Amino acid sequence: MNSTTTFSFINEWSTPELIGVHEIGDAIELVYKETSSLLYAVHPSTPPEARVFKFIFSCKDGKWNKSERIYGELITATEEYYEF
Repeated sequence: MNSTTTFSFINEWSTPELIGVHEIGDAIELVYKETSSLLYAVHPSTPPEARVFKFIFSCKDGKWNKSERIYGELITATEEYYEF
């Protein structure tokens, strides 16, 4: 008897949005933000979860090297803002 198992992968995150590019010495850092696409049926509804990550590109011995995703902590703005 043969059985087949199928697994489906659900991408729960939006397409990453590039939010920053930083040149650090001989490396380039690309910072991305993505938002959870999962919605929870709770009241009151909560805003979608967001996360940030970066890749670091560096050139060594004439070859580009790319890091794995490096996840960071998203810190919301705390400065006062006024509009007139």
